[in-house]
Amino acid sequence: MNEQRCSCNPCSCTVDANAVVQDGKAYCCEACATGHRNGEPCRVAECKCGEATQPKESSVDNALDETFPASDPISP
Repeated sequence: MNEQRCSCNPCSCTVDANAVVQDGKAYCCEACATGHRNGEPCRVAECKCGEATQPKESSVDNALDETFPASDPISP
């Protein structure tokens, strides 16, 4: 039997007859098809691909620290 791997890069699942097809690519579930946009986990509990696609909290914090506050005036 020829198993097809899910098109979500960090996912290790295979797709079956219930695959979600988007833009010609097959995904094992809707969460993988949408890129785990809202932090949804993969349908397979053992697969942690949803965690791999989320930004790390420390990265978000560092990005916020490196931005200027909105109250700074625009320089001439």
